[in-house]
Amino acid sequence: MRLDHIAYRVKNRDKTVESIKSLFGYNIGEEFTIDFDDGSQAQCVALTPPERLTEDTYLEALWTVHGNLATYYHLAPEIFVSEGTPDSIVDKWVKERGGIGGIHHLAYSTDRIDGVVKEWKDRGIEFLSDDIIDCPDDDMRQIFTEPQDLLGGMILELIERGDKGFCKESVKDLMESTEEP
Repeated sequence: MRLDHIAYRVKNRDKTVESIKSLFGYNIGEEFTIDFDDGSQAQCVALTPPERLTEDTYLEALWTVHGNLATYYHLAPEIFVSEGTPDSIVDKWVKERGGIGGIHHLAYSTDRIDGVVKEWKDRGIEFLSDDIIDCPDDDMRQIFTEPQDLLGGMILELIERGDKGFCKESVKDLMESTEEP
């Protein structure tokens, strides 16, 4: 598995995005708004790393063979930033962290999400939802763990990517899975 993306929940999405762009050279890949059933919203930005590869060069750059040795190149993760309207899931999470917010979760990519979820459950890892969340218009599949005490309370996400970027409906379902009952 490799680190797929880092997700921040913040007080000011635009300032955070500008800071990440300025410090690390990331680019805006996609922007969208999540509308929740209670009328609140989350404004989201997916940032792509400066060394983002095209579809044509992706596999070639991931693996390079030197004689009998294969070298794996780990690409920089995408960064996902969200800000919520008052009393939204995101806003409540940010307020619980002193109004600053921070890293909400780290996502790790896998090409066998069903097997990894089973392995992790067998090891005692609990998840925020009973089922893996499927994107309705892509082959993307995702699930969040409960906060992991041994990792400072960090939530981990397992993601099996489809052909597209972030899936708005899956993001909504994932965010809702983090809302306490």
